Parts: sequence; C-alpha cells; structure tokens
Amino acid sequence: MEFLFVSPSDIKSTTVIGGNVDNDKFLFVIADVQNTTILPLLGQELYEKILSEAETNTLTGDYLELYTKFVKPITKYQTVANYVLISNYMVDNGGTSIHQSSTKESVDDNGLSKLANTYAGMSDTFIDRFQEWIMHNPLPEYKTYQEGVDANKNISNRGGWFFGLPSNSVMDREMNEDPFNRYNNLKWQ
Repeated sequence: MEFLFVSPSDIKSTTVIGGNVDNDKFLFVIADVQNTTILPLLGQELYEKILSEAETNTLTGDYLELYTKFVKPITKYQTVANYVLISNYMVDNGGTSIHQSSTKESVDDNGLSKLANTYAGMSDTFIDRFQEWIMHNPLPEYKTYQEGVDANKNISNRGGWFFGLPSNSVMDREMNEDPFNRYNNLKWQ
C-alpha cells in the first residue's frame, strides 16, 4: 500500500470521524486525496520528493514545514470532506445500500453536504496558505510545467460557483488576520 500522509488515528482523533469507524472504510479516501488534491497542488517532482522523504522520515527545512503545515492538514480535511459524502453507502454483491443505525437518526443529504463543505473549506484555507507560502519559499521541485503532473494553482475541491475565495475560509487565528482582507481593495472593471 502507498504511504499515507495522515494516519486513520490522526483523522479520528482530530475530526468528526469517530474512533469506532473501521480504518478500511476510509483508507482509500486518504490515498485518493493524495492523488487528486496533493499531487496536482505540488506537481509530480515535489510530490514524489515529499512522499519518499516523509516515508523515510528524512524531511528537513522547508520540505518539513511544507509537509507539516500544509500537506498533512489539506490531506486530513479533504479526506473528511470526501468521506462524509459516501460514508452511509455500501456496495456489495447484493447492490448498493444505505447503512442506517437502529439507535441513531441518519443525517440527510443536505446535512452531509454542509459537513463536507465545512471540511472542504478548511482544506481550501490551507491550500490558500500554501499558495502564499510557496511564493516566499521557492522550492526547485515545484514546477508548473514538468513531465508528469504539473503543479496547479487552481485546485478545486468542490463543485459549484467559485468567486475567488473559499466559501467558508477559516480566519488565520495565529496572525489574527482576516483572510478576506487582501481582497477588499480589488477594483472591479
């Protein structure tokens, strides 16, 4: 199995994913997020460097900062956003069914979408922070044109309309900075 940037226990202890959820129910979602969000965000060369050095625990300097401050949180939050949308469904030989507990009330699709959007917004916040960080910390492996997957500055984790900012961006609590502040002085033509 591919090395995962976050462990199931990390996700269970820091998100709404309960401790009793079987790891095999969402391990594939972590791997999918790495391939559909992190790989295009970093590009092939930087992704492969981070992956190999994270697996051998040899990341240092800016690469370690990139991994701990951006790659891990984005992977974690986007995994939760993706998983909650499919968590009630099971596909087996008998077809597709919806799992329902006899002691709990199931959340409707609207509630699941709200929860998924909350976590996707958290992921988007870290993606925005990464874009700012990479401009000030250029890494030679970060390339928008390369053989393989190019680094992409326009990662979309959700469908629907996009107006330049994540719909539920989280305020930067460390710097007490409003993430919308930098957009207040834009002039529309």
